[in-house]
Amino acid sequence: MSFIEVKNKKGTAGKKPPDGYTSWLDFWEKKKGKKATTCEVKGCDGSPDVGGHVIKVGEGGKEYILPMCYDCNNKPEEEVFEAWESDLVPVKD
Repeated sequence: MSFIEVKNKKGTAGKKPPDGYTSWLDFWEKKKGKKATTCEVKGCDGSPDVGGHVIKVGEGGKEYILPMCYDCNNKPEEEVFEAWESDLVPVKD
């Protein structure tokens, strides 16, 4: 397992999760088959308030969901941070 660099994807506030999911955090938990217990941004131990939309640095626009606290989810889209690659769930398969 390894860390990868990601950053927030802007303009996703109005995006609704697919049918059958109550939130993006619910989407992540059901896809991973486990409960989110902490913000998944490296170095943060905040609560997982939301399923944040992130993109991998250098990969283009493919979106992933990552459990995040409100503070990390509100970082400017230019700010790069690290997360476990295994914690990313693609928005579209």
